[in-house]
Amino acid sequence: MKINGSYWLRQAGIGLVIVLIIALLGHLNYAQWRLMPGITGADWYFLISWLCFPFAKWAILEDNRDVKAPTIRRKRKRRRRAVDETASVYDKMGKSQREPRLVAAPKTTLKWYWRGLIDIVVAFVGPLILGGYITYSLRHN
Repeated sequence: MKINGSYWLRQAGIGLVIVLIIALLGHLNYAQWRLMPGITGADWYFLISWLCFPFAKWAILEDNRDVKAPTIRRKRKRRRRAVDETASVYDKMGKSQREPRLVAAPKTTLKWYWRGLIDIVVAFVGPLILGGYITYSLRHN
C-alpha cells in the first residue's frame, strides 16, 4: 500500500490526539489538578514521535513488502534408519519433496482494541521504529 495524503492526515490526527493526551497527563499537577507551564525534553520527544507516528504505523501494519528476516539454522544430527540407508535415490528425492514448507500467514486486519494498543505503543516508540526501518532499508537494498 502506498502512503497517500488522506492516510497520512488521518494517522497524523490519531497520533496528535494520543500525544496530546500523554503530554497533558505529564503536565498535570495531580495535587492541585492544574496544568503546569513549560516545555520539557519529553515534550520534544513526543513532538518527534507525533511526526514519526504515521510512517511507523504504516511500517508495522500496512507494509506488505516481502521482508526476509535473518534465520538461525542449527544442524541436527539425524538418526539414520536402515530404511533410509537402503532407500533408492528416487525414494529419497520423493521424500524430501513431500515435506511441507512453512509459509507465513498473510497480514489480516486487527480488531479496534489491538489497533488502539498499537497506537499507544507507537506514540512512544515511533522514532525508534522509523530509525530501524530506514536502517534496514539502506542495508538491504
